Amino acid sequence: MTEAELAGVIGIAFLAAGCQSLTGFGSSLLAVPLLSLYLDAKQAVVIATFLSTVISAPLLFEVRRQVRVAKVAPLAIGSVVGLPLGILILRDVDAGALKVLVAAVVILASALLFLAPRLTLGGRNTLSSLIAGAFSGLLRASTSMAGPPVVLYTLSHEQEIEEFRSTVLALFLITGLLAIPGLVVADLISRDAVIATAVAIPGMALGLLVGTRLRSRVQPTFFRTLVLAVLVITSIGVIVSASGVLG
Repeated sequence: MTEAELAGVIGIAFLAAGCQSLTGFGSSLLAVPLLSLYLDAKQAVVIATFLSTVISAPLLFEVRRQVRVAKVAPLAIGSVVGLPLGILILRDVDAGALKVLVAAVVILASALLFLAPRLTLGGRNTLSSLIAGAFSGLLRASTSMAGPPVVLYTLSHEQEIEEFRSTVLALFLITGLLAIPGLVVADLISRDAVIATAVAIPGMALGLLVGTRLRSRVQPTFFRTLVLAVLVITSIGVIVSASGVLG
């Protein structure tokens, strides 16, 4: 990986960390399409998985007292079902097709949230949590983007910002820690990906600090709109990154 590419990873890590610090999610939704602009799609997914996992740890520590095991556990158990299939998809799918998959995931998630901001996905129960978790695990391993299923599901049941953030951050950290060994077994982790993640740590730290400062100024009534905007803006980046394949 060249110095210019590493510099790009640092900048993207800053944006990803700032986004996740501010909204509770979005690091991979931003990082994967941006990294895919100049890196192989599979390498972009692996690096984004590393970044997201590292970013989630300090953010989860902040809201650790708000974590409700009863809410997180079925999501995490469901993710265990989806992760292996996601690893197989990432390993076997062509890099070009993977970009299209990334674009489709983000665009669909954006459309669902933007067109139905008051979407309610039924009552919260163990089965629905397991299903949301399974899709989250599938997408975490295949695209690094665990967010859309659990964000849609949690936003439809949670009105409190900290409750929302604690639930999704706990799941992101768990799925990241579970996905990485799978990536190792599938021989998808390169030396460049490890180096890029290590080099990006200062960028992540600065992004977390900036996001934390901005978070104190965000009103609860504005929070949901902000979440929608993150997904819509990110989907544009995905379309650009996939345009070479789609065109």
